This record gives sequence, structure tokens and C-alpha cells, in this order.
Amino acid sequence: MSDFPPQHILIVGAGVFGLSTALSLLHNPTYNGTRITIIDSSPTLPNPSGSSVDANRIVRADYAHKPYAQLALQAQELWRDRSENAWGGEGRYHEPGFVLTAVADQDAYLAGALANVRSLAQEDKRGRIDLRKIQELHGRDEIRRATGYEGVSGDHGYANFNSGWANAEACVAHALRRIRTEGGDRVNIRPHTRVQSLLVSAAAAMECMGVKLATGEQIHADLTVLAAGAWTPSLVDLQGRCLATGQTMAFLDITQEEQDAMGNRPTIINQSSGMFIIPPRDKLLKVARHGYGYRNPVKIPMQTLRPGAATSGDLEVSVPDVGVPIPLEAEEALRGALRELVPHMADRPFVRTRICWYCDTPTGDFLITYHPAYKHLFLATGGSGHGFKFFPVIGDKIVAAIEGKVEPELAEIWRWRSEDELKEVMRSQGGGEEFIACADGSRGGPKGMLLAEEMKRKRGPTERKPAVAKL
Repeated sequence: MSDFPPQHILIVGAGVFGLSTALSLLHNPTYNGTRITIIDSSPTLPNPSGSSVDANRIVRADYAHKPYAQLALQAQELWRDRSENAWGGEGRYHEPGFVLTAVADQDAYLAGALANVRSLAQEDKRGRIDLRKIQELHGRDEIRRATGYEGVSGDHGYANFNSGWANAEACVAHALRRIRTEGGDRVNIRPHTRVQSLLVSAAAAMECMGVKLATGEQIHADLTVLAAGAWTPSLVDLQGRCLATGQTMAFLDITQEEQDAMGNRPTIINQSSGMFIIPPRDKLLKVARHGYGYRNPVKIPMQTLRPGAATSGDLEVSVPDVGVPIPLEAEEALRGALRELVPHMADRPFVRTRICWYCDTPTGDFLITYHPAYKHLFLATGGSGHGFKFFPVIGDKIVAAIEGKVEPELAEIWRWRSEDELKEVMRSQGGGEEFIACADGSRGGPKGMLLAEEMKRKRGPTERKPAVAKL
């Protein structure tokens, strides 16, 4: 940026990337004179429909791609600080372990993740990963003993008892409290503020000057950071680099005796199916799928997504659809996972279901870079369903990227990829050149599903329609 540091930074989105960025700006003396405005479309914060707001999220350094494993290890050091105002304080973080399983011939990601956590344990001089807590699991009996579950999902895998989970909604609320306390009158947090379009100068330079709201109000800023998660592709044309996909989950009531028995068990995820269960809290058990998800394509006017461009017509973009029940396909898959792991719970009614919207990228890498078409517009998105665990550290990396100082390895994987690179990624996935699913190796289940098509499937007369999450 020519005028640095910016006098006013606008952050669109009050989720993990947006709030972490705001905290990092507040703690960086370079920005002592900078005003910060955070806006979010939700009437209340934390945003109940944001992917970072949930009962729990997995915190692990178990990645097949080592840069993420290394960054997650840095974050985990902060998660483990359980002092009152720290990330893991007030019961926000727990570390009962993580078990990753697969079925034969579908374990490339599992093998890579295991190799990386072992390598990190050997390289780490600070004892953040105890190698003795990493155990390969050969066969169903060893999986059963490691998890404590009566059933088994997968036929081999490994356990990493250095990993855990965090109360996601409580963590977002914690970040908001810190920003309000530490930011004082430098920070303005505005919920219920929906962006209609970017504000772009008419000059040839195509400078982003802020945003225009649905009310007609304009917010001007020297730097605009788009950190709106799954809503980001509907605010600016990302040209196939991000895709909103709906992932499904359900909650069921359990007894206090079951809570006591399951509360300290490790998270278990079947790499082949994408199904997982995180230890329950408050007598609620969540079963979910980390899969390819549902797309919800909607036509958006070209001028909304490409302000200032001399084009017209519409672009088709997948956008989140919140507050709808999960499709029958998802309910069947979730009950199948329960039937494998806790068969006596498989037919219990779901007390709440939810479609959680990811902002996927083709490779599963974040998109943290300047938008090439608009000056002073920075993108901090593409969480691809694994951004939450980096909450304590991702803001520092975003601010470093804004300044052009982020580590070259991270700048490389978080860059704006060329059209030729994107096409090559699509072809390597075995499909055409259209981005329809993230292929980072961590997903399971069916690919290419459309939400509208799946919602047409009807339940039988005896099948109960689950309650929808209050959003």
C-alpha cells in the first residue's frame, strides 16, 4: 500500500479470520493510530450461522501437508494455556485425543498426517508433541480400545493423544470480548450490517474504497479485508477459487451416565467416509460429516461481483442457505455413523440439525492475499473446514501477509492461483475444469451433490423430520 499504515481498516466478517485479524492489529504497535471497523450481517454476535460458531471444533496438528501441521502446533501451544484470559481458559479447550481411521486403500491422507506428527514430535525441542502419545492402530480391536466406543469405524488408523477440541462458540465470544475491551474507541463492531457491494473507484486503477450496505449507507476505508467465510464468493468474483459447500451435523440427547462415560474419549473421524464424533458436552452428542458437501448455486448480477467492470449479465455462485433441515441423504449418513460407533443411540431422535457452510478452495489451502483486480482489497478466506484451530495465530499471519512479510512457504500456498493452475488442479481431481469439490485428501462421502436436488427426496410416512437449528 502506498499510504501505510492505513488510517481505517474495514473487516467484513466477525468469524475466526476476521476477529483474529482485529486482535493482531490491536497488538501491533504499527497500527496504534488505525481505526478498525468490523461488520457482520448477523443480528447477533457470535453469528449463529457462521461455521466458526458451534458446540465444538477439533484442534489438532494432524495434517498431511506439513505447513499446516507446523502452524497448528504453534496454535496448540496457545490453546493449552488455560489461564482465565487465555484461549484455553474457562474450559474452552480440552485434550482427550484424536483418532483418525480409514478403510483399506483409502488412507493416503492418514499416512501423511501420521508421518508429519511423528516428524514434528522428533523435531520439536519444546516438548509440545509427546511421541509416546501417538499410537498406530492395527485392526478394529485396537481402534475400539483407543476410542472406548462399543463400535468401530474404519479398519486401521492411529491415535494422537496430543490433540483435542475447543468450545467454538465460547472462543468466538471470548475474542469479541477481548476486542471490545482492548480496542476501546478505536474499534467499532457492527452486527446486522449486510454488504450489498464493494465501493470501487471509477478510475482505471480500480481502487476498493470500502463497501456499500444494503441500507444504502457507505463505509469508506483505506483497506478492506474480506473475511466473510462462505459468504465471501457472493461479495466479490473469486473466479472459481472459493466455493460455499454445506456440511451436515446433528445433535442428540444423552444421559448423564453417558456423558460421564463419553466426555473424555478422543474425537474419532473416519477418513474414508468423513463421518466424525467429538466428545459430548452438556449431555448433547454431535455427529457430523467432513465431506464434499452440498452446493447451492444462485445467479448474482455481474455488477455486484465485479464492480467497475464493463460487463453485464449474471454469474452463478454457490451461496449459503441457512435455517433449512438437513436432507434425507445426510440424515441417513449420520445415523449410519451412529450405528457404527454407538449402535444403541442410532435411532434416537435428533434434537437439532444444522447445515454448516464451509468456504472451500480446490486444494483446501486458505486464500490469504490481495485481490489482483482491486487495490486495497485483501482476502482472508477459504477456511475449507479447517480454519478454526488456527484462531490464536492466524491473525498474525494475515497481518504479515497484508504487509508482504508472511513466510514465503505460506505466501505460496495461500496465493491467488492462475487460471492454468486451477484447471490443472481440477483435472488432477479426475473431473472437468469446473470447481465442484475440495480435493485436499481429507474429505469423504459422495461428491457433486446439489442442495436443491437432495431436498427433493421425501421421507417416508414413519420417518421423523429433525428439528432445525435456531439461526
